[in-house]
Amino acid sequence: MQKAAGELRDFIRSTYPEWLPELEKGKMMGVLVVRYPDGREGSLYAYSGQIAGKSDHSGFVPGIFDYLQPDGIFKREESSISAINRNMDTLRSSYEMSSAKALYEQAKQVMDSTLAETKRLFDEHKAERHRLKAQSDENPDLRKRLQAESQYEKAELKRIKQRLQSEVDIAKGRVDNLESQLKIMDSERKYRSSVLQRWLFMNFRLPNALGSVRSVGDIFSDAKRGLPPSGTGECAAPKLLYHALKHNLTPLYIGEFWWGASPKDEIRRDGVFYGACQAKCAPILNWMLKGMDVEPPQVYAAANIPLPVVYENGDIVVVDKPSGLLSVPGVASDDNVQSRLQAKYPNAECILAVHRLDLATSGLLVFAKNISTYKRLQDSFATRQVRKRYAAVLDGIVSQDSGVINLPIEPDFENRPRQRVSLSGSRAITEFEVIERDYVNNLTKVNFYPHTGRTHQLRIHAAHPQGLGCPIVGDELYGVPNKEGLQLRAVEILIDGINIRLD
Repeated sequence: MQKAAGELRDFIRSTYPEWLPELEKGKMMGVLVVRYPDGREGSLYAYSGQIAGKSDHSGFVPGIFDYLQPDGIFKREESSISAINRNMDTLRSSYEMSSAKALYEQAKQVMDSTLAETKRLFDEHKAERHRLKAQSDENPDLRKRLQAESQYEKAELKRIKQRLQSEVDIAKGRVDNLESQLKIMDSERKYRSSVLQRWLFMNFRLPNALGSVRSVGDIFSDAKRGLPPSGTGECAAPKLLYHALKHNLTPLYIGEFWWGASPKDEIRRDGVFYGACQAKCAPILNWMLKGMDVEPPQVYAAANIPLPVVYENGDIVVVDKPSGLLSVPGVASDDNVQSRLQAKYPNAECILAVHRLDLATSGLLVFAKNISTYKRLQDSFATRQVRKRYAAVLDGIVSQDSGVINLPIEPDFENRPRQRVSLSGSRAITEFEVIERDYVNNLTKVNFYPHTGRTHQLRIHAAHPQGLGCPIVGDELYGVPNKEGLQLRAVEILIDGINIRLD
């Protein structure tokens, strides 16, 4: 696959050099090695979405469904939706809208200022009436005049308020009428967009190796994924498989790799192959691959790897978890550290993990033997009384000797189990120190001290350009996988007043 990817890069540089500035901003590319009916092998190329505004450049497999024909239904309806957007923008920025809003604001200001001034004046009159009230007991005419004046001013204030409110309501009605026109146009735009999207996905039809054909909409419905996300079916891998099936070619190897800079919220490295995104491609590829002789991904087996106990007392047991073994029970495997320890300590009140390690991460993992200890240690983690140190080898040279990384993290729902950096994510802070730099092999050994415990926190903080910009060696999610696995190990923990180390 690396060879095919290199050939694709050379092809683009020689044939489409004008693409390079666009590609350097980031694009997912795809290659598929196939066997032709006559026995020859060759490579097919594809890119996700469009390049230079087109999906059908020479030398690449075309899009699955050519919905961008100038006179086709999609373009015509898209043009109508664009016209609605332009009309909405025109109305929002029109003199009629700005004038109506200005008159409305002016009417409210006049009402507020007039009422305030009237109330001030009437309050002065009221104070004067209070001053004259003592004389009114002996002067019936004065008493009547004061009462009449009070009644008149109360009624006059109400009349003034009603008149001004009527003027405000009229001005607001003009604004509401224009806003109502915008809402009507927006509702029509959303409805037509929804209908067009559904039309697109029902006409976006995909075969599989069994000879069956289904629409993208039906595929997602069967997979209980709801309406497909925008852009579904336009990624490189589905294009490649569609072309191979359509032309009776036998797929041998397929892969998608990233070209260019990493997106801000994701971690992508130039030239690295990545698995299919879960939100858009997984249901499609699961359908298209039916009937193909595809070898399933290898799952790292840790069943025969021993689980050394590093420390134990009456309350806790600390083990050296191997990479590839789950911390607690999960759907991927029946084998996990907690189950092994429960079998090892059948008479313990409980065996509960007080923290977790990723499947690929190895090192110190602490379990409580009773409920009171479990609750106490959970509180210790929550109040940051537990200190942990991780040793890692990074792919690249870290220039800083030490520092703190503060990048919030949230799940990447379209690419589970990946996480991503986002301002809306959970607070994540990691302290680091460089231990050794290997300039010959372009590696850096570091110690990580996490202040928070987010999923994949150390892996993301190492790999992200705003972090260290150097992924952990062997990181298959955020870096480059290798046979040795993830070079991240929990080597020290200070918990419950006990300092436990592996190095």
